[in-house]
Amino acid sequence: MPRSIGPKFPVVVTSYEVAMFDAKKHLRHYNWKYVVVDEGHRLKNSKCKLLKELKYLPMENKLLLTGTPLQNNLAELWSLLNFILPDIFQSHAEFESWFDLSGKANGEATKEVLEEKRRAQVVAKLHAILRPFLLRRMKTDVEWMLPRKKEIILYATLTEHQKNFQDHLVNKTLEGYLREKLDTGRGLKGKLNNLMIQLRKNCYHPDLLESAFDGSYFYPPVEQIINQCGKFRLLDRLLNRLFALEHKVLIFSQWTKILDIMDYYFSERGFEVCRIDGSVQLDERKRQIKEFNDVNSNYRIFLLSTRAGGLGINLTAADTCILYDSDWAMDRCHRIGQTKPVHVYRLATAQSIEEDLLALLRDEESAEDKLIQTDISDEDLERVMDRSDLIGGLSDDQNDDAVIGTIPLKGPGWEV
Repeated sequence: MPRSIGPKFPVVVTSYEVAMFDAKKHLRHYNWKYVVVDEGHRLKNSKCKLLKELKYLPMENKLLLTGTPLQNNLAELWSLLNFILPDIFQSHAEFESWFDLSGKANGEATKEVLEEKRRAQVVAKLHAILRPFLLRRMKTDVEWMLPRKKEIILYATLTEHQKNFQDHLVNKTLEGYLREKLDTGRGLKGKLNNLMIQLRKNCYHPDLLESAFDGSYFYPPVEQIINQCGKFRLLDRLLNRLFALEHKVLIFSQWTKILDIMDYYFSERGFEVCRIDGSVQLDERKRQIKEFNDVNSNYRIFLLSTRAGGLGINLTAADTCILYDSDWAMDRCHRIGQTKPVHVYRLATAQSIEEDLLALLRDEESAEDKLIQTDISDEDLERVMDRSDLIGGLSDDQNDDAVIGTIPLKGPGWEV
């Protein structure tokens, strides 16, 4: 029988590294009442060494602590649930089958509608499955002194360059157009077989498509990079104002090639940047985070990929988060320890795949469609960037449905 650990050591605190090497040798000889795993998302890979070693420990109760339990991957979620309740969540294949909500469709538009419906059904089923096992705590539940946060959607409009690319994508003529334009016999490095992804790339920056044909490793002049893309043009305007007001900024993108373009842009503008993506090792991550958070640091920009930049990263020196093409990573700067009000800017492209696929297929335009298909004016940009309403400490019930502080919830090219 395993020995009791006794009253002298009622709690053992250890690191993952020690647990991995000592689980079979020492820790498995004790009956554990509770095992608490911080940064529990580290167990999302069902084949990882840490997970295998922890399963050797005899334990009555298990608790995972994590800020990111799910990242669009059912296999990762199953790995966590299998560790918590292996008797219930035994089979990965069976777990995946619960979400097989596929249906047949005749047309492309019908497929998109069915896919959207399927996603909604998956989310509803996930909520039902997780409800008995997941205790969710918001930061506001445990830290009342945390500064307030506001999210602002800024709508960019497609440039003529992007509209041209979009038309060629829809008509399946982009490859021929680029080959003729660049006067090259090169072909595409991959097939344009997923129209939705290619349309999204065009929104993020058309260079993602053009670079697949261009054998050069050099970017065009920075002004061309800015003016080719409505969203990048909006980003440039926003950053100019943020830096003039001495804010520190996190910028997230799921595409490392977008981070590469931003690296080039900042380098041409004379700014040094910190950057974390999947290729950056742990020691280098820690060094950059420490430098960025230092009160005397000259770094004003931190570029992060959404996958690599979402796990265990605390960047409270920043008071501004820009989500270039995603919507979940805003809490890297709005965390316990933050002392300044936080603005989150989510950039979206109006009248595109990013805004609403069905709007592209409608003949008529509503008043709201026209509102967001307008570039935000310099005056309105100044208004939405104002943070005085967050500093004033107004409670939610002091703001009505039409305004936040003195700022309307919607205007031409923006939405709070």
